[in-house]
Amino acid sequence: MLKKTLCLLLALALLSAPAAQAVKWDYPVSAHPAVDYADMLPVEDFDETALLSALKELEGLCARHSRDRDEGKTRRRVQALYQQILEEMDLLVTRANLSSIQYDASGGAPEEAAQYLELSAQQTRLYDRCCQALAVMAASPYAGILDEDAGEGAAYSLLGYRGLTEEEAALYQEEDRLIQEYDQIIEKGVPVQVEGTLWTAESLERAEVDAETYAAVGEALISARYQAAGELYLQLVRLRTDLARRAGYDNYAEYAYEALYTRDYSLEDAAALREAAKRCILPLQLRLLEESSQQDLRALSVRSRMSGEEVLDAIQPFAESFDREMGKTFRFLREHRLYDIEYGDAKLLTGYTVALPAYGSAFIFNRPYGDYQDLSDTVHEFGHFFETIHCMQHDFWLDFNIDVGEIDSQALELMFTEEAGNLFGEPYGEVYRSAILYNILDSILDGCLYDEFQAAAYQNPELTAEELNLLFKELSEEYGYSYDSGVKEDPAWVENAHNFQNPLYFISYATSALSALDLWFLYLDRPREAKEVYLELSALSLSLPYRAAAEEVGLRDIFDPETVPALAETLETYLDGKDVSYGGGRSFPWVLALECAAVVFIAFCVVMMVRSLRIISQSGRRRREEEVSRPFPQDQGTRRNGPDPWMVQDKKPPWEL
Repeated sequence: MLKKTLCLLLALALLSAPAAQAVKWDYPVSAHPAVDYADMLPVEDFDETALLSALKELEGLCARHSRDRDEGKTRRRVQALYQQILEEMDLLVTRANLSSIQYDASGGAPEEAAQYLELSAQQTRLYDRCCQALAVMAASPYAGILDEDAGEGAAYSLLGYRGLTEEEAALYQEEDRLIQEYDQIIEKGVPVQVEGTLWTAESLERAEVDAETYAAVGEALISARYQAAGELYLQLVRLRTDLARRAGYDNYAEYAYEALYTRDYSLEDAAALREAAKRCILPLQLRLLEESSQQDLRALSVRSRMSGEEVLDAIQPFAESFDREMGKTFRFLREHRLYDIEYGDAKLLTGYTVALPAYGSAFIFNRPYGDYQDLSDTVHEFGHFFETIHCMQHDFWLDFNIDVGEIDSQALELMFTEEAGNLFGEPYGEVYRSAILYNILDSILDGCLYDEFQAAAYQNPELTAEELNLLFKELSEEYGYSYDSGVKEDPAWVENAHNFQNPLYFISYATSALSALDLWFLYLDRPREAKEVYLELSALSLSLPYRAAAEEVGLRDIFDPETVPALAETLETYLDGKDVSYGGGRSFPWVLALECAAVVFIAFCVVMMVRSLRIISQSGRRRREEEVSRPFPQDQGTRRNGPDPWMVQDKKPPWEL
C-alpha cells in the first residue's frame, strides 16, 4: 500500500507541475506566403542583370570605405544591397529547384533536361560571383552585417575567397551532365545488337519472340546497362578526385566528409560505426527477415494501395494529433498543393523534398510504388517538409546537415507506425510496423555498406569497374547478402542513384536511422518527451553539425562505443514483445524541474504520512505492513537469398532529400 501511495503521489506531483514549454518557432508571420504550387510556375522574377549590378555596387561601396564621409548612409545602402542579393539568389535557387521537379516529373525529357542544366550552371556561376563580392564586404567595416544576419564567423568564412576558376566551373558543369547521362541510362537503358538486330528495352517488350530469345536479349540489355553505368561512374570518380585535389584534399572521400557535408565525425569514426552495425544490427535484421511472411506483406500491400490524396488523408489525423504546429504545417502543404505524389508513367523513380526559399516553403516529389511504401515515403518526406519550412532562411547561408535532417524523417516514420493498426487493422498493423522497422535497419546497414564501398572507390580512384564489382560483392557478403555459387562479382551497385548523384551521402542514412531509433524508443516509453525532442530538433538550424544537434536535444552519441550495442539490446527487447524502457540519459531542463518538484513534493507527503502513522492503532499498522510485504506488480544466417520480401526488386534509394 505504501509503495502504491508513493507512486500515486509521484503521478500527482507530475500532473500539478508546470507543463513543458512548447517549442517557439522564431519566424515572422509573413515567412510563408500562401502561394499555390501552380502559381509558382514559371519563375520569371529573377533578374540576373539586377543581381550583377547590386554585386558591383556593393563591392564599390565596401572598397572605398576609407574615403567615405557619410558612413551611416553608406551602411544603410550596403545593408539594402546585401538583402537584395540574398533575395535574388533565393529566386534563382527556387527557379532551379522548380526546374528539377519538372525534370523528374517528365522523366528527364530533353527540353526539361536542357533547362535544368542551364539553370544549374547559372546557379554555380552566380553563387561564385556572390561569394567574391561578399568577401570584399567581409574585409570592410561592414563585415558585422554578415555576422548579424548569418551568425558569428560568417564574415571570417568568406575572407580570402578566391573564386572558381574556369576549369573548376567547367568540371561542375560536366558533373551535372554526367549525372543526367546516368539518369537516362537507368531510365531508358542502352541499345544492344543481338544476332544482327538492334534491341532496346522498349522494343523487347513489344516484340513477339520465344522465351529463349527474350532471355538472351534481356540479359544483354542488363549487361550493357551495367557496363555503361560503370564506365560513367569511373568518369565521375576521376572528375571528383580532380575537384578534391584542387581544393587541397588527398581524395574526394575526405573532401566530401569535411567540405561538402561539413560533418563533425571523421572517416575513421564512420569505419568504427560500420563494424558496430555489422556486429549488432545485422543479427536483428536477420531475425526480422526470418520472422517475416511474404503472404502477409502481399496482403498488406493490397490493403495499403491508395491514391496520393488518400495517402494524405491517412496521415493527416496523425499530424493533427502530434502537435498543433505540425497540423498547421500539414494543412499548409495540402491547401497549396506543394506535392506531386501521384503515379505517372513518365516520372523518374525517385522521391525527395526540396526547398523553395523565395516562397518560404518546400515541395514533396515522389513516384509511388502502389503499396505500403507510398505511405511511409510520404510520412518520411513530410518530416523533411516540416523541418525545412521551420528552418527557412536565405538559401545562400543554408548549410544543410543531412545527418540531422534525416532524423526528422526517419523518426517520424517510426512514430507513425503506432497508427498502423487503426489504418489496416490487426494483424496488418503489426506487419506494417515490422516492415518499416526492417527498412530502418536496412538504412543502417545499406548506409554503412555504400559508405564503405564509396570511400574505397574515392580513396583508390585507379580501380576499374570490374574491381569495383568484386569489391561490392565482397562487402555485400559482410553485410549479410548471399549469392549463388559461382557468382564472382556484383555490378548491381550501379542501380543506387546515390553512388552517382550524391557521393558519400549514404552514411547519413545510417547515423540518422540510429538516432531515429533512439528517439522512437523514447516515444514508446515516454511519448510526451519524445514529441518535445522531435519538435526541438525540427526547430534547430539545419546548419548545426550532427553530433552537436544530437547532444543539444539530449539524444545519445551513436559514435560512443556503448550506444549501438545499447540500441540493439533495446530493439531485441521490443522484438521479444516486452515493454521498452528508455535507457538514454536525458537532461532536458523542464524534465529536471519536474523531477525536482516531484521529489520535494513526495518528501513532504512522506513526512506527513509518517506523522499520521504514529496515531494509527497497532492492529491497523500490522494490517498495512502485511499489505506492503506483498509483491508489487511489475511494469510489464543469411540476410537475403533471392528477392527481399520487404522491398520491391527495383527499389529506389531508401529515401532521397
